[in-house]
Formats: sequence, C-alpha cells, structure tokens
Amino acid sequence: MYTITRGPSRLATQRRTAWQQVEEELGASQEPENGRSTRRPVQYMEKTPNQNLKNFVPIDLEEWWAKQFLANIQNSS
Repeated sequence: MYTITRGPSRLATQRRTAWQQVEEELGASQEPENGRSTRRPVQYMEKTPNQNLKNFVPIDLEEWWAKQFLANIQNSS
C-alpha cells in the first residue's frame, strides 16, 4: 500500500500550482493586451503529428490514483 508523506505531497502541490500558473498564462495570452508588447508563454504544436499517437487519450492521474487507492482498500478488507 502507498503512503503519502509530507515531502511528496508538498512536491505535488508545487507542481499543481506551477501548472495552474502556466494554464492561466496561456489563457491570458489568448486575450489582447491593449497593444502592449509583453512576453507570453509559447505553446508548442507539432507540425507533423506522430501517426503512432493519433489514438492517444490522456488519463487523469489523480482519478487513476484514487481508483488504485480504493481498490487497495477494498482488497485489504
């Protein structure tokens, strides 16, 4: 069974916060800035998509870990 300690939890929180900041900046970069020239994040897009990944579906890791956690609890009972 997995145990979440303070260290990994803090790391996960830092990563989540950083990613939320990137998403906010990307969202803001879609809006005009009254003609001001500001540095915006650059979103990378493949010019020629990889055909091996055409059916790729990303998963929600938080949901996956939650299901694993619940399955472990149910199997332990």
